[in-house]
Amino acid sequence: MDQLELAAAKYQLGRQTGEALRDLGIALISEGHDQAVRLAIVEDLTMAEVGPIFERVCREMGQAIPPLDQAIDIVIAAQLSEIAEGRVGPEMGLRKLMEDVVSPHVTGESQTGRYTFAGESRGLQHLVGAYWGYDELRARPSEVSLAGRFGDEAIEMLDKEVVGFARDWLRGSGSPRI
Repeated sequence: MDQLELAAAKYQLGRQTGEALRDLGIALISEGHDQAVRLAIVEDLTMAEVGPIFERVCREMGQAIPPLDQAIDIVIAAQLSEIAEGRVGPEMGLRKLMEDVVSPHVTGESQTGRYTFAGESRGLQHLVGAYWGYDELRARPSEVSLAGRFGDEAIEMLDKEVVGFARDWLRGSGSPRI
């Protein structure tokens, strides 16, 4: 996934910082994208200052800021790719997914009454359940099990399941909108 596309999606979701966008500008310059100079040298890192500059760089580089619905799917795919490829641990990856996408954006889709489970609208219900499963396994390691395993063994098993859920979602069994 293109780093500018992902940055634009996170920007749409309100999950970018001025510092992260300036760092992106520096990275883009190092790749030969002179359009990003203004972004790389910005001093005032408030989003009120950086945001319009980032939007202009996106326009100049042909990257649209995606609509909210599309931005959600882009960020989900990027974060699940990190889990599936082992670039981030399953539990940490799920935490980031919940913070960036599910809690602020996807959960409301379930509250409309059309979907029964949080994340179901995008095929994330198993991942949302696994996120809460970590809490249960850690809070009551001798009482809560996964397939007959307790404690660290259960968490290792849940890690593997989360990686499998992420890979399945990326293969297309996830979001009905993609």
